[in-house]
Amino acid sequence: MKPQIPKLKTILTVLLTGISALCNAQTYHRTFIFKKGDQFQRTAFLSSNTVLQRGDQKFNINSFSSTTKVYDVVDASGQGYNLSVTTKHIADTVNAMGKKLEYSSDKPVTDSSAIAKALSNIAGKVASVTINKNGLVTDVTDPALQFTNDTFTAFTGLQQEQIVKGTTLGLLADFVITQSLKPGYTWADSTTVNGQKTKNTFWVDKLTDKTTTVAFESAITGGYTNSNTNGVYVIDNQTGVILERVMKSIISGYQLHNQVVYAASKRTAFTESCYKIH
Repeated sequence: MKPQIPKLKTILTVLLTGISALCNAQTYHRTFIFKKGDQFQRTAFLSSNTVLQRGDQKFNINSFSSTTKVYDVVDASGQGYNLSVTTKHIADTVNAMGKKLEYSSDKPVTDSSAIAKALSNIAGKVASVTINKNGLVTDVTDPALQFTNDTFTAFTGLQQEQIVKGTTLGLLADFVITQSLKPGYTWADSTTVNGQKTKNTFWVDKLTDKTTTVAFESAITGGYTNSNTNGVYVIDNQTGVILERVMKSIISGYQLHNQVVYAASKRTAFTESCYKIH
């Protein structure tokens, strides 16, 4: 039986969008209140260094990417909200095996590589998303999804949000701020799937009238990939919108590329900010 080798990009996606464990701290859910015309902008920066090795072969891949998305509330009802999520801007720089690729959605595409084509197919795309009052995605149409999951984007460092039906929209934290909540409050969870264990530990680091800062540590062990990640979420108390994310991770294991298995390690630094446009 051929072993299934998880890609490092898949592990990183889980880490960067793993807000669901934060929500598990409470048995009740937050009710989000938005109105038609509300608009939010999220900008994310991701730098990474990946080393692939197989015998005497060794490849270094360095990348830096930035992505800007705008979330528009196009309709509001008693059941929830309809949003359009537009990828406004993508910039990406990749240095690998003596070659450099630079891409910006603000400039005409001059590179004919498959990577540049994949990125140009993501920029400007608009996803249609429906969420309920608790921020859970009930329906989604994302024309960029096929390009986001393209093999060629694995080495770009680009981190696209995975909008998945049945999960909380990445813009939001289903976390209720109560009067009894105090700095130092801690919770944890763990799961094991196919012999791979994930353990997350969260704690309230800082609490003000306007924001709540939640810090976390996450570790994935067993199987073909191990990782350690730490970071913080800054949540707006009034809206439940995640205003800031900062994360650092170290991932090691195996990467499957062109049916060849490489020993791989990856270090990433991720920052994201969000603000309300109107």
